[in-house]
This record gives sequence, structure tokens and C-alpha cells, in this order.
Amino acid sequence: IGVVWAFIHSIREGIKCSLRNDILDIYDRCKDKQEITHYQLQSIKYSYAIYKKLGGNSFVDEIVRKVDKFKLID
Repeated sequence: IGVVWAFIHSIREGIKCSLRNDILDIYDRCKDKQEITHYQLQSIKYSYAIYKKLGGNSFVDEIVRKVDKFKLID
């Protein structure tokens, strides 16, 4: 059982890392102009929701708050 738990924990941490990386990648591309497309924002929101369900930390909360203030463009 310990091996299974360790494997599940590793998978969970890997998924959180990937989601956090996706959020940061979009943020980094948009932060200079402070503009974001609908699809980028939707992607961040979806990734963020899953990240939080997996127990993600508050580091990404701050990024999402900043993105929410960006101008939405087409």
C-alpha cells in the first residue's frame, strides 16, 4: 500500500506542477501588455480550478488575481 500511495502522491504533485507551469506560461506572455484573450483566460481558470482541488498553494492565487485585472482582448 505504501508504494501505491507514493506513486499516487508523485502523480498528483506532477499534475500540480504542470498546471502551475501552464498558468505561469500564460501569465508571462500576457503580463507586459496586461492583456489576455478569452481562450487564455479560460485556460487559466480551468487549470486553476483543478490546481486548487489538488491542494495547490497560494502562490498561484496571486497570479490569478493579477490576471483577473488584465484587459480582455479578442
